[in-house]
Amino acid sequence: MSHDKNYNNNIEVISELVENLNEVLSTENASVERIISRIDQTPLLEVKQRLKQHLDETHLQKNRLKTIITQLGGKPTNSKADLLRSNKSTANSMKKNFLITTRSNAEGNDQENSVPEEGELVEIKRNFIIEHDELVSYESLIKTTQMTDSPLQHEITILLEKSMQEEESMAYWYKMHTTLIFDNLWPKIIHPSIRRGQSFLLDHTRTRIPLIIIYADLVGSTNMSMTIPVDNLVTIIRAFTHQISHVVDNYGGYVLKYVGDAVISFFPSHVNKNKYSASSMSVECGKSMIKVIKDEINIIFKRYEYPELFAKIGIDAGENAIVQYGSEDVAPIDVLGYSMNIAAKITSLTGANKVSIGDNVYKSLGREVQREFQELPISGNRWKYISYGTDKPYKVYTLNS
Repeated sequence: MSHDKNYNNNIEVISELVENLNEVLSTENASVERIISRIDQTPLLEVKQRLKQHLDETHLQKNRLKTIITQLGGKPTNSKADLLRSNKSTANSMKKNFLITTRSNAEGNDQENSVPEEGELVEIKRNFIIEHDELVSYESLIKTTQMTDSPLQHEITILLEKSMQEEESMAYWYKMHTTLIFDNLWPKIIHPSIRRGQSFLLDHTRTRIPLIIIYADLVGSTNMSMTIPVDNLVTIIRAFTHQISHVVDNYGGYVLKYVGDAVISFFPSHVNKNKYSASSMSVECGKSMIKVIKDEINIIFKRYEYPELFAKIGIDAGENAIVQYGSEDVAPIDVLGYSMNIAAKITSLTGANKVSIGDNVYKSLGREVQREFQELPISGNRWKYISYGTDKPYKVYTLNS
């Protein structure tokens, strides 16, 4: 009886293994198509060459899986998995952000801000996630194989380990080269955000217009500048400014400029002739900035053994003068106003991974959104700003969560 029970248990384990093997095979089937497409589309020769090598490895991985499945009495699948779908919590939020970015570009939003290099960076990030997921899948297959009582156990394990080593090599290549690739793409993917903001302001020079100003500040950059290699610091600042800028672009705002470790952006408060809509949009933009730091940048940086990043966001609204430093259209344009100063000060009072807003923004929010904020107590000489037309301190509110 005990022998029959063990036999049945082993049959169930083998059946589960075949099912899992076919799941991974469906991933490899889809990977072949993706890699071929990436080889054709990537403008980077170094990436193209490495992908060609990995395409050969992927064909070998497919054949190994088919051999194992057949030996275990199963039928190899021809299906193709959705490579962007994952149940792994470490990748879900990253993929969500990448899909938002891709959808935004694909639908033609902010066409002037979309460049091929931007899409290439998105695809490289996706590849890194896919390789990591495949590596985890092979590790799981090996563990399941070792639970079976089969004369083929050792042979299967060796084949799976070869595939796992190839996936590990590819994932390691991305880990070592992504920052270098990012450095090469940086000049082309960052300038369009600035140009977009400058283009908007060009139509408003020598005037005052209502704007919502957003300061996004990287916490602890001064300490990092003294404790980590300068190349690592440059990569961190570039990743931070790039991702924050992308959030601003996706929400329909405009990047004004980069000041050290801070990104200053703005929303015209007459968007759709509705300052309330613009205020809500700026708050959601600020929340997304924190989210992208926690759920995207830090997940990638953790794998690269970079320090964890934190940001603080300050938002205020008011009229601002649009000043161009020169008479030519290409001369730089800046924003001067009370709300610029207050937004910067609000940011300095804000905690890590928090969003704080001035009273002008708070009053333009719906009650449901207002309930997400609490008044920030400010004492002593830390705050000198007063509400316009009164002698009362200008109120600041910070996000509860």
